[in-house]
Amino acid sequence: MANGTAVDGTAARTAAPGAVALVLAAAVAGGWGFGVAADGAPWADGLRGALRGNGLAVFAGYGAAVLAGSLLRTAAPKYRSRSVGAVWAGAVLALLFGVLVALLAWPVAEIAPASHQDPVSRRDPGFLYPMWLASTLLAPALATAGVRMGLPLAAPTTAAAPRFRLPAEGTVRRGVLRGLAWGAPLFVFLLLMSAF
Repeated sequence: MANGTAVDGTAARTAAPGAVALVLAAAVAGGWGFGVAADGAPWADGLRGALRGNGLAVFAGYGAAVLAGSLLRTAAPKYRSRSVGAVWAGAVLALLFGVLVALLAWPVAEIAPASHQDPVSRRDPGFLYPMWLASTLLAPALATAGVRMGLPLAAPTTAAAPRFRLPAEGTVRRGVLRGLAWGAPLFVFLLLMSAF
């Protein structure tokens, strides 16, 4: 920042090289590792039943990705535009967003259309449900590592304009909003498909 204005060019880069690959690898490893570790545990079976199909693995992978992105951002001060406290406040915001999506996913999993492989038990809600979860959670997970995706959602504000500031890293706030925007069309499509 210089005199309250955003620095442009390479100085504005906030994500370390390889951040996207690390976050995605952590998501896959976290989802798979949690699935293996919790296999047969009664509490995991209850959650797996409530979130159906791959829902639990998606949320476990999301948690691992948020933690990996925040650790990367903390360990790479060159790419950290805010304090360590703000980075971890962003991680908390991303995890709370994940909890809210999980609370929404719980009833949605029940109405999601079943896949053609499992039409009898309806345990597997088909590809739309995990696709909706992944599209909603991808942007906040990447944002915890400082990855900025696409165009900003709002016009930049001037230093004189008052702003309500959440106690979290700005990139993560934008990631949460972007996740909502990316997930909304799939969510509407999933609801429309479940009505048939």
